[in-house]
Amino acid sequence: MTDPETALDAQATTPRKAGNSRFVARMIESHSILGLAFAALIYIVSLTGAFTVFAHEIELWENAWAPTVASVSGEVYQNALEEAYAARDPDGDLDSLVAYGPSEFAPALLVRLNETDEQGNFQQTNWIADPQTGTLLGKAEAPLAHLIEELHVALHLPTPWGRYLVGLLGVCMFSLVISGILAHPTIFKDAFKLRVDRNKRTAWTDVHNRLSVWGLPFHLVLTFTGGFLGLAGLIVGAVAMIAYEGDQERALASIQGPMPVEGRALEEFPPIASMVETARTDGRPVELLVMQKPANAGGVTTVNVLDKRLLDQTQSLIFRNSGAFIESYGGAGAPGGIRALAMLQPLHYGTFGGYPVKLLYFVMALALTWVTSSGMKIWFARRQQQGRPVPRLNAAWQGMTAGLTLGLSAATLVAASGLGELALAACLGGWAAAFALLLSLPARASVLYPRLLLGSGAGLVVAAGLWLAEHGVKGIVPNAVDGSVLALGIVLAVAGIRGRGE
Repeated sequence: MTDPETALDAQATTPRKAGNSRFVARMIESHSILGLAFAALIYIVSLTGAFTVFAHEIELWENAWAPTVASVSGEVYQNALEEAYAARDPDGDLDSLVAYGPSEFAPALLVRLNETDEQGNFQQTNWIADPQTGTLLGKAEAPLAHLIEELHVALHLPTPWGRYLVGLLGVCMFSLVISGILAHPTIFKDAFKLRVDRNKRTAWTDVHNRLSVWGLPFHLVLTFTGGFLGLAGLIVGAVAMIAYEGDQERALASIQGPMPVEGRALEEFPPIASMVETARTDGRPVELLVMQKPANAGGVTTVNVLDKRLLDQTQSLIFRNSGAFIESYGGAGAPGGIRALAMLQPLHYGTFGGYPVKLLYFVMALALTWVTSSGMKIWFARRQQQGRPVPRLNAAWQGMTAGLTLGLSAATLVAASGLGELALAACLGGWAAAFALLLSLPARASVLYPRLLLGSGAGLVVAAGLWLAEHGVKGIVPNAVDGSVLALGIVLAVAGIRGRGE
């Protein structure tokens, strides 16, 4: 493949070639500017995105005491939601009750209560429910899974601004992919060219370009869907302004189905069991159940059933809380636009096709992370070769990447130690310490970097051991997560040891 600087320096002998050369040069310049401006945020979103693929499994790992089961009856959903309803704040405003699973990726029954207290503060409470009776067994705490998800979808910034920023990053990444293709006219022709025996910059450039090409379909899908999901709030607002004269409720109804309306107060809890049994008439598993305004007959209960034969997967059966069936929303017979919107989330998170697809998404998300990192390494190597090194900026980049790894390892360690409430503090503390250390010692950054990797790996190995000592053998999903934590720790430790010897 043509090296970027060679393309910049090449002088064409015909007007057409000269025009192509100038176009390629402009694409390289725009690609570099976009990459440098957003590289750190893209790296964070890409790395945490790889682990967000397994967020449900990590959540079950953090609640290893939860009983697992393949499915539950309608009566169990009824009892679990009734108990959650009874636990509400009587002086607050109840927004919704939600039941999750059991699912293929998290075979446990979780119940969530969303409410607003007297002071106007939003509160969310999660429980694990007994899959045989629906009794709430205890609160579900998943600070590590929440930390990883929040970093991925909102960078832990306030709502909705964090999501909007991540959505803009998705747009930026999509632009990077397109400009990267246009900047390298021979990118497909040279899809298997690897010049690892050349200088460091050439080797990094070739591997960077090869991973970019091999993962191109994934990169395009991931960045496009990520941008759309992140900016969904703005898109709904735009649809409301354009098509519904600013009425956001009508816009939401066009996308999500019927919304709650004012109705009489219910004397009894909504008949959830009969709704579930109606939704299951063809044997499809219940994936999610959402009750909005449970005490109101005009409220809405949505039962999502899963159809693995479809990419959009989910069909929603929507009932009034009085028990009356309203309509079926989504699924095989839905309009193309509704089905396309429903495909965005499965396409972004890899929740279709079972674990083979999940593992593919994990690997490709790590590859995208590596492409971002190697792009920066190429830039630093270019500056070094040009006699314009930026050691402090290089050290800052290494501190950011190593610090994130160390921070996530520290969060995993405290979660495995039963101190999950410290996960966020451990992550940010380890991250900030590593960043400050390498930034203050730029001349030693290349020496300190592998030591930070070694420390991260050691922390994960210890975390896996502590979890196993506490919980023992707890089923396929939580033990698979623990084994993965151990394997990742060993990989990081080996990388750190090898890096120290170079």
